[in-house]
Amino acid sequence: MTGDNLRVCYVVNAVSETSVPADIASALNKYTDVEVDILAWFDVEPFDADDRMSVTCVSAPDTTVGADPGTIRRAASELTAYDIVQAHHNHSGSFAKVIATYLGIPSVSREGNMRKGFTRLGRVANGLTNALADRVVCNSHAVYESFRRWENSMLPRENVAFIPNGVDFDRIDAGRNVDWSARETAGIDDGTVAVGTAGLLTEQKDHATLIRAIANANERSQDSIELVIAGDGPKEPMLRSIAAERGIEDQVHFLGYLDRRRVYKMLSEIDIYAMPSMWEGFSAAAVEGIALGNPAVFSDILPFTEPYGDIARFHAVGDSDGLAEQLVDLAADPKERDRLAAAGRSLVENKYKIERVATEYRDLYHEIRTE
Repeated sequence: MTGDNLRVCYVVNAVSETSVPADIASALNKYTDVEVDILAWFDVEPFDADDRMSVTCVSAPDTTVGADPGTIRRAASELTAYDIVQAHHNHSGSFAKVIATYLGIPSVSREGNMRKGFTRLGRVANGLTNALADRVVCNSHAVYESFRRWENSMLPRENVAFIPNGVDFDRIDAGRNVDWSARETAGIDDGTVAVGTAGLLTEQKDHATLIRAIANANERSQDSIELVIAGDGPKEPMLRSIAAERGIEDQVHFLGYLDRRRVYKMLSEIDIYAMPSMWEGFSAAAVEGIALGNPAVFSDILPFTEPYGDIARFHAVGDSDGLAEQLVDLAADPKERDRLAAAGRSLVENKYKIERVATEYRDLYHEIRTE
């Protein structure tokens, strides 16, 4: 990589096919004059477009500190080649911001989740090192509003920018052609309304409320409603237990971990997308679910109501009855589903295309460079 182009290195804990930092890096390399590489702290797995950039792993030790002198030296040696360093995760990012400051390289800290999802140590390390960054980029206003007062006292407001996640329409639309079917795998017939969701099975995503809502909805609805869940995680045994307790084991289908193409195929086959999260930053899964042409039902947290207030339905956090009511209403009204789906797809095309996100980052980097 030579010439006058800006060189930026994204520092991440790990990188894989579902990594948002990898998506942003790929888009910058494809659509702008910025050249982006990735430095992973712990682990690297293959991902789309990994042949477009250099991907390096410093193989930090799996310890409480998660670094040693050798890790720091390797990271510093790699980062000297770049014009800007961008930190994406608390652990590796805290080290990256300190190293960049030591090397005299401008840094950006990208904030992708609300503070509720952080450990106390993570909040402290990230908040203190954010004071070293030239810019802090939040993927939603809700993320910024979750900052603690002491964090804001150390962070000039003019150093905060807002850039959302983006959708690669070519990639998600290509998923429609995958030779696999979620409906066939789950045994859902064409006359059944399929509700779908994708994400790790964790407390944050609150699949328990969704499963209870499916049970409640089927007690009230004239339509048969079933649920497909893409993803795995620690809450799966508990979630299966809830489905069994409510007698809907045959109506809740755990598809497990799916590669990205199959997730997109699943999302193209469902009738309603649902995500009852307790907290989020700017959910990549949610915006992709909408982009694939689905009416959406979300919990009424700011990361959902702010971008999707006019094109989605909402329920209170943890309110399975409220969610069930929305599902029953949409199941009975195909025209309303079509209206919300078209409005959602249009919104994402206008505001959240990955090309637009890449351009916003490109402009931010050039602004930093000229300061």
